[in-house]
Amino acid sequence: MKRSLLCAIFSAALLFSPTTVLAQTSDHDAVDQLMQKMLRGFEAGDPALIFEVLRKDGVVVGYSPAAGRMVTQTTEEWAKGFTGEPATDEAQRKRSYRILDVTPHAAQVKLTLDYPGWDGEDYLALLKIDGKWMIVSKSWSGQRKLPAS
Repeated sequence: MKRSLLCAIFSAALLFSPTTVLAQTSDHDAVDQLMQKMLRGFEAGDPALIFEVLRKDGVVVGYSPAAGRMVTQTTEEWAKGFTGEPATDEAQRKRSYRILDVTPHAAQVKLTLDYPGWDGEDYLALLKIDGKWMIVSKSWSGQRKLPAS
């Protein structure tokens, strides 16, 4: 009994050691910085910023109610929608994100989009590849807003 208790305490000490907590905090901070850069890319319509955080060989997938089908494209194809200029209605667009989970090599982020004509949610999967966090997939859902009457 005494030995089991000591093992449990030792295991907990290792799990929550300053080094482990620091690594988790630094990974969380790195994911947060990546997402801030992603939002700056959205705001500016800047594909260069987008490609700093997005792997070109990643995937974007979602269901288009208008088309009645699933839409799949590479992240490179998706990012071609960024023209280098902000959207004409950029001042009315709102974006927020929540980091759902961060492990030493993977993270999940929920991005909420509130645009004048669109409400959407993106789930972004991130991987740490060669020590650098990158978005490797984007799964989206959303719907067009009806015009205000």
